[in-house]
Amino acid sequence: MSGYGFVRSELEIKTLTLHVLEYVKIPVTFDELMSCVFVDDAINYFKFADYLDGMVKTGHVTINSDTGIDRYLISDKGLRDIQHIRTSVPGSVLRKAEKATDKVRDEIIRKTLVNVEIIEESDKFRATGSLSGDMGEIFSFSISAPTKDEAKRFTSNFYKNAERIYNDFLRAMLDTTN
Repeated sequence: MSGYGFVRSELEIKTLTLHVLEYVKIPVTFDELMSCVFVDDAINYFKFADYLDGMVKTGHVTINSDTGIDRYLISDKGLRDIQHIRTSVPGSVLRKAEKATDKVRDEIIRKTLVNVEIIEESDKFRATGSLSGDMGEIFSFSISAPTKDEAKRFTSNFYKNAERIYNDFLRAMLDTTN
């Protein structure tokens, strides 16, 4: 698809990448960063990967590997330089990237708030899950399951619907019509 879009040059791709890293404010994986930056059809994967590697080498971007997964952050040098080069990318592309970044940030934050686990105990399975908020854990459950597949179904459904399950549970617990 190269050829359509506004972001073509090395400077433009690097600028958009730094803008996204500044905007997201939290460490992101390569794939997460890529999904935020690839909002313009002219961006090429191989150039993006090469330019990101170059920005790491020049100190504009740092890599945090504390969790065993590389996560990218904008450095102080990158923060300083983005202020001078941001205008090399059209504002409409920057806003589109910010919108994509909002989605990614929300997904990252949600992953830290919803936890699930399957515990195997002598051929029996227990599915556990928890939902956290600003003040710590707000809801948790533990339920026995006869098979590992059923335990997976419990944890998968909780992960996808944690907020709804929590709200339904609260509604049932606070119901005074019983």
